[in-house]
Amino acid sequence: MRKKRISQIQKQYRFNEENNVYLIDVSLDDYDDVYDEWDPAPFKKRFIEEEFDEFIVSSSEDIPLKYDINIVLYIPEAKKEVNKENSVVSAYRNYYAYAIEKVNKSRKRLRKINISYFLLAIILLSIGYFFQNGTESVLLDVLNEGVFIGGWVFLWEVFTNIFIIRRDIQTKNSIYKRLYLSDIIFVYV
Repeated sequence: MRKKRISQIQKQYRFNEENNVYLIDVSLDDYDDVYDEWDPAPFKKRFIEEEFDEFIVSSSEDIPLKYDINIVLYIPEAKKEVNKENSVVSAYRNYYAYAIEKVNKSRKRLRKINISYFLLAIILLSIGYFFQNGTESVLLDVLNEGVFIGGWVFLWEVFTNIFIIRRDIQTKNSIYKRLYLSDIIFVYV
């Protein structure tokens, strides 16, 4: 199964055996194809085009994280400009540095949410446990069961956040770090 997956990846992406990296090939008509056309900022600070980002990220997700990647941008020979190359590389690095920062903020926010949910779960379960009454009041019994259920729901959310959502955030972080650190190669055709 694992060899089959690696061979499928090798069919889809070129592999540079000399550097032990996979190459993600992107064909562009111009340097501007990398940038978001609605972003008015200077080139070095502009956001990356959404389609370009989706392609790069989905390609990176296909390749196992143990491999490094290089982004190969194919541009017509007539469009060659070193300053624009540098601007593209700078915008690319800025974009993925920002993406990493967003993921780190999500991680911190998730940690705070988990702490508050865990404390709420403990409080609700404690209230439900210590204030169990043996009265015949249906209303108090329903309220007590509701408190127990609320406590278990908050506790379940903590487990979901720790074992599912946190893993997804860590995977995104690893992908963005790999993209940030990847080399960008310009090939003129």
